[in-house]
Amino acid sequence: MTLDGPRAPRADEFDELVAQVNRVMREEVGAAPTYGQEWPRIYCHENLANIRVIRADGRIVSSAAIYPHQARFGNARLRIGGITGVATDSAYRRRGYATRVMQACIERLAELGCHLSLLGSGVPSWYRKLGWEYAGLERTYQFSRGNRRLLPTDSGLQVREAHDGDFETLAAIHAARALGGVRSADLLRSMWQPKPGAAVWVALREGVVGAYLRVRGASVTEYGGPADLVLPMLARLLESWDDPAVPTSTRSIRERQVNVKPTLHASLAAPWRPDDVTEALDALGILRSAGYVRMIRIQDPPGLLKAYGRTDLAARSHGDSIEITTGNRTLRLTRPDAVKLLFGPERPVTPDLPGLPLPFHVWLADRV
Repeated sequence: MTLDGPRAPRADEFDELVAQVNRVMREEVGAAPTYGQEWPRIYCHENLANIRVIRADGRIVSSAAIYPHQARFGNARLRIGGITGVATDSAYRRRGYATRVMQACIERLAELGCHLSLLGSGVPSWYRKLGWEYAGLERTYQFSRGNRRLLPTDSGLQVREAHDGDFETLAAIHAARALGGVRSADLLRSMWQPKPGAAVWVALREGVVGAYLRVRGASVTEYGGPADLVLPMLARLLESWDDPAVPTSTRSIRERQVNVKPTLHASLAAPWRPDDVTEALDALGILRSAGYVRMIRIQDPPGLLKAYGRTDLAARSHGDSIEITTGNRTLRLTRPDAVKLLFGPERPVTPDLPGLPLPFHVWLADRV
């Protein structure tokens, strides 16, 4: 059998590529073949140079895609490559095809000048062998009928769904906080195109949009703007989602089978580093939990430290390890441990290095 690849797909292979990803990522688990439609900024002709495929027996049997984008963390500006759609047809697994595709993606990340690569996976141990590791912290606040009434309200605030003309303002609100993906208004429209169960809400004071919430179901996946607008808007939405007239003492068999909760259970995702919204929620005592941001691979160690302005640290790659030097101290770490050292929360070395972990957050819309 002759293998072709890993390589970038040709334009005439685009439809076949999308069909292959849908076959593995959706149809194999009984879902509709919508993967390409869900990620139009990745599965498009303009991004073919950042996708890698292997052909065998005359068809594409393994593939993975990169989503290159910019992100800001204060004064730091990073080039990030998100990995998605790592898909190998079931009949061609355990032949090393996915590893070869991912190694080709790592080479492409270097060509793109990426400082980091991010991915999410249900099989993290496989990706650890290639240098990715869970790191970074984010927080999630939980709301129910028992605590939503604690949120501040503002009867003079206007709350509505976002219009197409709002996206210039929403992009400016996001840019002002300098945290997360760099987005134009057009990119934001593409990210937040209408999807079932998802919406963008805005708060207006005296007719001016000043804050927004992005929701999926009963989860707030992103917010922007000051706390005195965000929290009353959140209170308004939670109230609209919670119907006190719904009986809570009984559920149908179907509701029990799919675990439909009889009262409001909502959440809000937030960065780990405090802002005025999280400080207000903490002051109210709203319950929060911690979780990893994503699996991270350090692609360019010296470039990463330079981007963060960390002149006190030096770093370089040594194959599967990364060497970090500060003063007269040199640490040689595996790539996963280097990720933990720089982004936390676990501390793989003692004594710890000052000024770590580095500030980092990825909003759901910037993830793939």
